Parts: sequence; structure tokens; C-alpha cells
Amino acid sequence: MTPLPPDLITRLCEAAAPPQDIHTVEALADLWLADHRTDDGDPEEMAWSDLCVFELDAHPEVLWAFVLRALRKAENAWQVGLIAAGPLEDLLMKHGAAVIDRLEEQARRSPRIRYALTGVWTQDIADEGIRQRIDTARIGAVDQGLDLGGPLPPA
Repeated sequence: MTPLPPDLITRLCEAAAPPQDIHTVEALADLWLADHRTDDGDPEEMAWSDLCVFELDAHPEVLWAFVLRALRKAENAWQVGLIAAGPLEDLLMKHGAAVIDRLEEQARRSPRIRYALTGVWTQDIADEGIRQRIDTARIGAVDQGLDLGGPLPPA
């Protein structure tokens, strides 16, 4: 289990209506996935789990663990698309240099990671080298990726 940073737990517990026992990345990822099983929520109303994930930006290692757990446990392409265009894209924009080696390794081994990378828009990533490495890591999935409605690969 990957514990959430204590300062983050304190901030999250002060938020309105926090659920009980969310002290690990795994529990947060599972809650986030449950909150996003389908595309039927109010886009103006964020779930408590979304607020938590936004707070992870300041903790790149914890955010990396969240992304990996959420992608592995995702049940559908909708969830993977939200992860790709949200937490994964944010992680690469803000901390790409710190995670790109591990991301490339994961993408070599996992069709689902490559699939998720097809939902990352790289134009906002300042480092051209990181953008190129992402493009290379998702080769093989682009023609069956999120934007083309390809099937969700196994975890």
C-alpha cells in the first residue's frame, strides 16, 4: 500500500464531506474509479475524489502511483480517457523528466499504458524531448487508441 502524504490527508479531511478511510493511493484510486464509471455526472460538479487527485500534483511520486493503479483497475475506455487527459497528462506536463523513463518501461510492457498515452495531448508539454518520447512510447496504439474508439486493452 502506498500511503498518502500526511499533509495531504490533513487537507483532504478538512474538505467538505470526505469519505472515511482514504489514507492510501489504492483507496483513492478505487474511489475515483467508482465516481467515474460512466459519463453521467454533472460536469460542473466535481467529485470529492477529483479534488484529491488535483492535490496530488504537488506529490509526483504519489500521483505516479495513482495513475498506475487507476489505469490497471479501470473498467472502461471512459475511465482511461479521463485518466489520460487529466492526471497522466498533468503528471507529464509538470514532472515529465522525473517519470518519463518509468513511463517508457511501463509502455513497453503494457498495451493499456500505450492505449492511455493516445489520450495525452502533448502540445502543452514544454520539453520537446519528452513529447517525442511520449510519441514513441505510444507507437502501436495510435491506430486503435482512445480518439479512434479502440477497445480497452487488458490490464
